[in-house]
Amino acid sequence: MINFGISAYLKLVSLNPQPQRTELRKRLSPSDKAYDFHRSLRLHANRLLTHGDSIENVLDSVGRITKPAERDSAQQGLRTLLNWRASNPVGIFEVKPHVYVSPNDVFKISFTADFGTVIGGRKCAVHLWNTKRPPLAERLVTSTLSMLKPAYPEVDNIVVLSLLDSTLISSLDDANAAAMGQRLAARIEEAILSVGEELHAPAVVLRTPPSTPQPAPRM
Repeated sequence: MINFGISAYLKLVSLNPQPQRTELRKRLSPSDKAYDFHRSLRLHANRLLTHGDSIENVLDSVGRITKPAERDSAQQGLRTLLNWRASNPVGIFEVKPHVYVSPNDVFKISFTADFGTVIGGRKCAVHLWNTKRPPLAERLVTSTLSMLKPAYPEVDNIVVLSLLDSTLISSLDDANAAAMGQRLAARIEEAILSVGEELHAPAVVLRTPPSTPQPAPRM
């Protein structure tokens, strides 16, 4: 069974069909574990929001990230997060992770909230998004979050906060939205099974050449 983190799953559903199959081939092919480009951002956001570390310490630590692209992404993301928090200074609480298993047990999604807070008077589990490509397909993200929401009875909504532009995408208390998320999950199951069949099919079918005709024996 494939295990998607929520960011990986949202990236997958936001891709067009052919890039989606390419992404699934990568996931299904034997390889070393993929490097998590955004792990540093999440760790530093966690230090800042849930462990009470100072802004100065966190930013100093981010400045020591050795890979320039990763460092720049984390710095930009934290700046956006700090600005968003300045406009939303409500208290922070922790939310336990939950796992969703697809209808036919083909994959699972681990939704890990980076923090919980109150937005618009509602308790929300918030996941941070900082990936530039592909752009999030808002309708599909909303349906996916609505599908996952029943696993989170302790909050009113589960939310993705984009650190690219401070956009919030939230689950809906809407059976139709949740049903759309289930249909989308079923299509992802079909794509996984299809790509899996392709990867395990032999690349070349060997055929036995016809034998050279032999002269009939003389009587």
